[in-house]
Amino acid sequence: MARRRPVTARRKWVGSGLRVGIGMGVWSAGNAAFFFLAGRLLGPRDFGLVAALLSGCLVIITLCAGLQPALAGANRGNPPDAIFVRALRIAAIATAAVMAVGALVVVIAGTVVSGVPTSAMLGAVAVLAGVAIFPLALGQLQGEGQFSGYSLGFITVGFTRPIAFLALWFCGVGVLAPLLGTAAAWAVGSVVALILARRALRSPPIDPSAIEWRDFRRALPPNAAGATAIAALTNADVITAKLVLHGEQAGLFAAASTIAQGLFLVPQVFITLVIPRLAARRAQGRSSAALVSSGVLVTLACGAIFVVLAVPLGPLLMRITYGPAFREAGRLLPYYGAAMACMGCTIVLLYHQLARRDFRYSWCLLGIAGLQIAGLALFARTPDAIITVDLLCAIGAFIAHEVLARSAGERIIDGLRRRAST
Repeated sequence: MARRRPVTARRKWVGSGLRVGIGMGVWSAGNAAFFFLAGRLLGPRDFGLVAALLSGCLVIITLCAGLQPALAGANRGNPPDAIFVRALRIAAIATAAVMAVGALVVVIAGTVVSGVPTSAMLGAVAVLAGVAIFPLALGQLQGEGQFSGYSLGFITVGFTRPIAFLALWFCGVGVLAPLLGTAAAWAVGSVVALILARRALRSPPIDPSAIEWRDFRRALPPNAAGATAIAALTNADVITAKLVLHGEQAGLFAAASTIAQGLFLVPQVFITLVIPRLAARRAQGRSSAALVSSGVLVTLACGAIFVVLAVPLGPLLMRITYGPAFREAGRLLPYYGAAMACMGCTIVLLYHQLARRDFRYSWCLLGIAGLQIAGLALFARTPDAIITVDLLCAIGAFIAHEVLARSAGERIIDGLRRRAST
């Protein structure tokens, strides 16, 4: 009888990474298919409207995404389960309240201001239904190390989104189809994630006066600030394009954005795996600079490969994915890819600092996002100018991390030195 090989830490890391990579790969592929179909069926003008509304929703979605690392980085056991139960109840009530207020504001705006796309904006409000529940359930699964269930949550959303969109499109709802299809995908994903995390739901909610609950609440504002900053840094350009470019150009820019932002898959997989590890190293007083430097290097390497391939193949890629009407957007892909690779590094750096419980970088990123919005308002008049603002802000975020992490010896350059010396 053959002897079973022991499961080493490296094999466990690779296996977990593979599962998370598959889950996020299906998530990304489903989102890409969704946008490809939406671009082809809607055309550049309507697609620009839908992309801008979804980008606006994504800011709120990413604000709630701060719940996930805050829960995943907690010590596992009964307190986090109890935290999850109480946070879930609060999130459900808050979601219903925000959606009600949002719908009221849209209806009032549509009544007072002519030309407001009321029905499309109400569709965008529906997207918010699962934005807090989904990341909370994922954070519970991530913290427990249930990476198969964690991946299944992403797979569900990625698989459901294009299918729901097509079903609604053939029902004749027009521009509402991609918005309501997205809402349906988030709702289904939330249900699946909750079912997978059902064991934790058996715990009674934690006492509001407990120290674990206070620590969790204390971590939420910086987590939310950092996540919101990332959302603004990676989506303000699409919203700006809709405002300052004519309809067709805005659609072309949005299409190029969805392709270039596929580079975010690499840092997303990395941070999913390392958040519990980073938190453990912090608790043990160990440095995590070498670990996070690996994530930065891999992200930059993937970005470089994308840029090299996009130079000759960009127009062909846009034609194959979005159709002949979007071929011109291929010209933007190399420059856009470089900017998004740098933005991907910013994602790695943010969650590095959050896991270390050094919250200064979150607030710094929020300030950089404000500078980005100001830069876009002042200088963004062409697609290349918009991308330039993105790139400069990403470089500024990298420099800010190195300055803030210098005293703790947690800079990327510190990690590279440690790796070189081993």
